[in-house]
Amino acid sequence: MTAEVLLMVVACGLYVAASGLAVHRLVRAAPSRGRGMAPLLSAAAVCLVAVLALRGLRLERIPAFGIFEALVWYGLSVTLAYLCMAVRHDTRGVSGILLPFVTVVVIGSLAGMHTQVVADAQIQTAWLGLHIAAAFVGYGMFTLESFLAIAYLIQDRNLKRKRFGRVFHRLPPLEALDQLMHEQIGFAFLMFSLSIVLGVFLTHRFGWGTLWTTDPKVAGAAATWLVYAILFHLRLTADRHGRRMAMVALAGLACVLVTFLGVHLMTSSIHDFISPK
Repeated sequence: MTAEVLLMVVACGLYVAASGLAVHRLVRAAPSRGRGMAPLLSAAAVCLVAVLALRGLRLERIPAFGIFEALVWYGLSVTLAYLCMAVRHDTRGVSGILLPFVTVVVIGSLAGMHTQVVADAQIQTAWLGLHIAAAFVGYGMFTLESFLAIAYLIQDRNLKRKRFGRVFHRLPPLEALDQLMHEQIGFAFLMFSLSIVLGVFLTHRFGWGTLWTTDPKVAGAAATWLVYAILFHLRLTADRHGRRMAMVALAGLACVLVTFLGVHLMTSSIHDFISPK
């Protein structure tokens, strides 16, 4: 068993443990601030960082090509976004909704772990690294924003139906969830916009001409950007809140998943960059 495989097995185990703990705390009656969750997630994040670092050193390229590396980056970005939020706020039961999703993503990445890919050496630049990092920061924070929206809709439904059970008392109140969503959108939108700008710059740097304008992933990224631009505008200038904003955030999550995974499953893209060895 290689170090990369061992670290991934440990990371998956930590995510399963964290998810089980989070779901248990979401549905039990006694309130808790989730002690023990942060160490598990932090350790899992360290394992994922180590996997990417070892893989990059072994293959002598940026470790962001192929479905395995992409899913590891995505799971890591969502985890770090959650941990940064949890340091400053009482997230309570939100982890019980978010972490099972992240766990599925990380475990799912194992299916492509041994698929060897090659990448064009020409594109292995610091600019590409910045483009990738900005994109995944945006993806991670957009995903967190959307799961906060799911928690908001659950609380809104509980209030309307007067269901004040365990889940209601474990999740933050509507006002707190709305504020958390408001705090996420600005930086997430900035980073995703930066990624798009860097992507356009790279197409000109590598002489790809106008090919990128018809690329399906570019179209997906543009749709994602537009949805979150609308959400950012409504939050910032119109000061909109509530259920409709949560629904827009969920539409953004659908765009993220289609752009990030759906495009590669349904069609080809210049963002594939790769061919199996």
